[in-house]
Amino acid sequence: MIDNGLIEEWLRTWGYLTIFIPLVLETAGIPLPGGTILLIAAAAASRGILNPFLVAAVASLAAIIGDNIGFCIGRYGGRRLVNRLSHIAHVEAGVVWGEHFFAIHGGKAVVLARWTAGLRIFGAWIAGMSQMRWRTFLVWNILGGVTWACTLTLVGYAFGESIERVESILGIGGAIVFAAVLVVAGVLVLRWIRGRQRARTEAIINQKFSDSRDD
Repeated sequence: MIDNGLIEEWLRTWGYLTIFIPLVLETAGIPLPGGTILLIAAAAASRGILNPFLVAAVASLAAIIGDNIGFCIGRYGGRRLVNRLSHIAHVEAGVVWGEHFFAIHGGKAVVLARWTAGLRIFGAWIAGMSQMRWRTFLVWNILGGVTWACTLTLVGYAFGESIERVESILGIGGAIVFAAVLVVAGVLVLRWIRGRQRARTEAIINQKFSDSRDD
């Protein structure tokens, strides 16, 4: 159990580094309670200790950077590292389950992993190990990291000291449902962007064809 008072003392002493460093390390693959620390920081922001907008921004940046570090670890050495850690049952079992999860959900799994406690730590590794394209990973990574960080900041800020209640509300089941809604929204936005790009390309081609006929 995390000592809220100790975390708050660190927040007063080290400021936003107390959020940034644990979140980067957690999403890079080191098991740390980054989500709980973010909630405590958001609760501290509700009492004026921190700026809630900076809390959300720092947490978003940390989540994105940490995931990209984890992605590189998975891409260039993940399988060897997992084999070395295979004596730790939870690591091997978690990675196997995660690979199956990513095989089913593809890019959307990057967002869903952000909302799932175990996969939040190893999800980026698995994405790298699965040879997912980095640009695809980055789009979903930004979507998942920003929405996760902003949501936890908002909820932590609203509930203040009730960290335990917040954690129960943002349990895996409810969070995945919420993340699924965000994924649908993300897919619609991506389709809209691609549709505009396709229409622009077709307009350029038609214009060139028209000019060539006039010549």
